[in-house]
Amino acid sequence: MKKVLASILLLSATATVHAQGLMKSVGGGSSGSSDSQASADSFDDDRKYNFYVGADLQNTKLSISNSDSFSGLDSTSYDSKFWDVRAGYRLFKVVGIEAHYGIPDQDDGDPGRYKKRNYYGIFAVPTANVFDLFEIGFPVGYTNSGITVNGQTSAGTSAVVEKHLNSIAYGANLEIPVRVLWRALPDVRLTGGGMVYYQRSDAREYGFHFGLRYDFGFGSNAESAPAPSSDSAPAEAPAADTAAPADSTPAPTDAAPAPADAAPAPADATAPK
Repeated sequence: MKKVLASILLLSATATVHAQGLMKSVGGGSSGSSDSQASADSFDDDRKYNFYVGADLQNTKLSISNSDSFSGLDSTSYDSKFWDVRAGYRLFKVVGIEAHYGIPDQDDGDPGRYKKRNYYGIFAVPTANVFDLFEIGFPVGYTNSGITVNGQTSAGTSAVVEKHLNSIAYGANLEIPVRVLWRALPDVRLTGGGMVYYQRSDAREYGFHFGLRYDFGFGSNAESAPAPSSDSAPAEAPAADTAAPADSTPAPTDAAPAPADAAPAPADATAPK
């Protein structure tokens, strides 16, 4: 069972990642800053810690395939309703965890119906934000419940049977923030979807739901990013080579030789012979 649950969760997460990539590909052409601004319009993804609470009216159907497991009740379907109250925390931007608790909304007085005496569940929920208009989620987890079924046996006699159900559960949700209509509205989302609550060889319980969800949180992702220091000195420019350039011109030398006394002394013509 654990391997099946892990496989379903992995497939759901993979589908979510592909959905996110598809939305970015189709919506390509917008800059990263504009995408961030658009996301902040309807979804408060900039909060550091994200919580949510919600309530859905579950319309369920129990389909019995093995009457022996239900004290001889006919292998047929039975209807029910109950309120599903949930609380969740967003672990990552695309993955949350939820705890569910059920409140009965229907009695088992009428034949062909059953009552949820108690119900609880725990889910991991991969999600994807589609065009900043709505969110799709794929809850995968475990449920435990007690039911009371009012039906007939194969012999035609009426019977009320109590049964304990526990199984892997999975489904798909669509959640639309009302902020799509007006940004000033609170972070409330209209929710709806389908679930399989119980899946075994003796029976299958499934249905659909609709309700509301309220998101809230605190902190900001911007707080975790270190702010640039204002007093940090700018990088020092490399020092210029201030050394005086070598004088490549040789110092002038006294190239002109001293004039020689080229004129010979005149002969003394008056000297006696």
